[in-house]
Amino acid sequence: MNELISIIVPVYNAEKYLDRGIQSIINQSYRNLEILLIDDGSTDSSFQICQDYAGRDPRIQVFQKENGGVSSARNFGLSQMTGQWFMTMDADDYMAEDAILMLYEAVKQSQADMAIGGFEMVYEDGSPRDRRAWKNAWSGTLKEFGNELLVPFFDLQLIHNCNNKLYRAKSFWGRRAGWEFESPAQQAAHILFYDEMMWINEDVWFSARMITRTKRICVVPQVIFYYWQHQAGDSLISRFNPNGVETCFPLLKAIQGLLRRSHASEDVQNQMNNRMVFHICGFAGLAYYRSGYSRRQCYEEIKKLAARPEFCRLLVSVKPEGLKNRLAVLVLRCRLIRIYHWMCLALYGRQRRAYFKSQKGQR
Repeated sequence: MNELISIIVPVYNAEKYLDRGIQSIINQSYRNLEILLIDDGSTDSSFQICQDYAGRDPRIQVFQKENGGVSSARNFGLSQMTGQWFMTMDADDYMAEDAILMLYEAVKQSQADMAIGGFEMVYEDGSPRDRRAWKNAWSGTLKEFGNELLVPFFDLQLIHNCNNKLYRAKSFWGRRAGWEFESPAQQAAHILFYDEMMWINEDVWFSARMITRTKRICVVPQVIFYYWQHQAGDSLISRFNPNGVETCFPLLKAIQGLLRRSHASEDVQNQMNNRMVFHICGFAGLAYYRSGYSRRQCYEEIKKLAARPEFCRLLVSVKPEGLKNRLAVLVLRCRLIRIYHWMCLALYGRQRRAYFKSQKGQR
């Protein structure tokens, strides 16, 4: 008999997209599902839509909670699920009809703890779709994944999104296959929840942590879900987020833990370290230089960033690749903060001017 698979869907003011998303789940060819719709304090008709679907499909359970963000809603769903496997999906995304069946068959055939599928970015403005999928089916150990696929999967953003994966629930539970714990501290040590202080980077952080807990991983080359992209400027990644740089450091720790656990080669470690340097510097540019921060504020934030012990260790250990990383690492290693600040002002000058012009126009 097919095992129960829990699907966790955080819902917040998604009335425009909910029908499409829920229909894509209830119409799955794999039928043994537990569908958990978590309304995160919506102020539109989302909760009523969820209730209407629950009245028509006994597999659907609806929960309502105060608004706490997508990580909080997912954590609530994780605490309620009873399936042997689980997936997450955002309310504005939707699945391919055979998505769950393909992932489930892959993990059963390869005896894996996780299946990773491809996805397509679908743009609201009608731009051509962007397909992100691996070229062929694959299965192997965590060590093989770390050394063969971690870097290309990071580049394809197949690691970044947590919704393109089927997870074995015992990996989420850690070493304890159940929910009974002697203390909250013991529970925290064995169960992985989303970090609710991370408003960005939380998906790739969770994916990296879950991959670290697996023994075997398999890959499905087909597109299994469709990732809805809103109008330009309307996503978290494109908006100013003062917490953005801070969230890079839990992510850095998770990636480094994954590299250790998978016994990654020195070359893979260096490639991932390069990507984390680029990632952190990119978020610094977004948070400071492409926002309303004054030049003085930008300089002070970069000064603090360059003094962080985790960042200093990364800069010392990495062998920089690519022009941008070479320049950034050389200047920051030597503590030439003002030169790096000037480099950023030059690099983001046009975007800074556009930002301040748009703010002036709104007054």
